[in-house]
Amino acid sequence: MDALAVLLRVLFGLSSLVPYIFAQDYTQCADNGSDWYTSVVGETPCRTYERLRKICNSQYVLGALSTKTPPDTCDDQLASCCCNSIAFGLSMLCLTCQHGRGNGNGIDAGAGSYQQYLMHGSNSFCTPNTNTSFTNDIQTAVCNNELKIHNNFYDRVFWSDGSWFYTWSREYMERTNAVNGNNSFTHCSSTTMNVTSSSFQSTSHSTFSATTSDSLGSTASAGTESPSKSLSAGAVAGIVVGISVFVGAIILFFIWLWHHRRPAAVEYSETSRPPFITLSASEDASVTAQRYGNSIYAATDQSSESVHPRAKVQRRLPPAYAA
Repeated sequence: MDALAVLLRVLFGLSSLVPYIFAQDYTQCADNGSDWYTSVVGETPCRTYERLRKICNSQYVLGALSTKTPPDTCDDQLASCCCNSIAFGLSMLCLTCQHGRGNGNGIDAGAGSYQQYLMHGSNSFCTPNTNTSFTNDIQTAVCNNELKIHNNFYDRVFWSDGSWFYTWSREYMERTNAVNGNNSFTHCSSTTMNVTSSSFQSTSHSTFSATTSDSLGSTASAGTESPSKSLSAGAVAGIVVGISVFVGAIILFFIWLWHHRRPAAVEYSETSRPPFITLSASEDASVTAQRYGNSIYAATDQSSESVHPRAKVQRRLPPAYAA
């Protein structure tokens, strides 16, 4: 098979891997059905869920969630981050985000799903288990990492029988956002929007400046977590693969070019004049005559006889004298 054809087939096979690598960021939503969450929080529910799990397990990477509920389980050895109803609710929001329900509806979970999530395929529940709250240390870690956990996860979005309802949860959270002016993350000072009204104009200038700087700092931090402004692990891997494919293509091209130029160089060397070979005088004259023409050398021979006439006479025999 021709080397160029092999090269093209290899490049085609490698290029087909690039979009596959880029598509592995499971924190992104399949459609705009979860924009009601992303537009307020600044990141997808899948990204919030992954960041929460990473507090206890830095190696945790969100994968594809199954539509067979529960979509995930709390199987970390240190289960404080996921062994609660808040993490379960975020996993359910993430499930709809990944699979997409553009009409505003989502995927629900039947009774007992939350309990299965806590049991993670075993016969015992994870510990410590908390409902509508985190343990004190995890709540502190959530605030330090500036995770925006909606207030309704702490007071209402929970069903004791283990079921979960997407549409009801979405509508309830949207109503809370409208009432509070999107200030729905008040369990952390880092995610609470500070509003200054005219009734507090007597507050000192220093206090106002500190409040403003805190608000701007939290807003900037939330902005940096936006999925549209940060490179995910899948994107970085895709870039690395793309660069590798490009470099490999260049190397293969030069190898192919070298193999095709080499036979031509060998053929030229076989027809060229062998080096360090001394020709005899007659051979050299013959070669030179063929290059410049015999007429010049013929003229040269004639002129040599005219220049040395005596040498020609001397070669004649002396006359014979009679006795």
